[in-house]
Amino acid sequence: MKKKFTLFTVAALSLFALGACSTTTPTKKETSDSATKASSTTEAATNTEYKVGDTIVFKDVAEITITNVAWTDERNSVSDIVANKVLLVTYNLTNLTDDDYVVGEDIDLYVNNKSTESYPVGTILETIAAGRSIEGATAAFAVNEDGTAELEVEPGFQINSKLKPAVVSIELPK
Repeated sequence: MKKKFTLFTVAALSLFALGACSTTTPTKKETSDSATKASSTTEAATNTEYKVGDTIVFKDVAEITITNVAWTDERNSVSDIVANKVLLVTYNLTNLTDDDYVVGEDIDLYVNNKSTESYPVGTILETIAAGRSIEGATAAFAVNEDGTAELEVEPGFQINSKLKPAVVSIELPK
């Protein structure tokens, strides 16, 4: 009897440990355009490639849509960050949590697989209430080389560290 109880306990603890180690993978929200602008949504496979305009759904956390990527001539004269060019990324975000959501640390830029620095122009840092959304949030990055660029999108300032970032391939504007 003691041996069966021990095996049961080990099995239960193993299942609990595996469940605790699982991760949440973002999915893509598909929308269809019609005259009435009604949208139908389905969740795509987890290995979806994202592009500008796709809505990325982080289940029970946030929906993030990159709406625009463009160079900006704006510079911060106080900043010590060297920037040959500054890329401004505009995005929309919907808070799917039951708590306030801090917007502003949701996106990182990689050029040639190297991390770029955030650049202090146009970047917002705001809090939105549960179920609310923000349109036109921005993040800026110092870009000092040409090449392949990707945005890594992941809800920032959130307690849930099990979220995997979504990667959005972008063409750097000319």
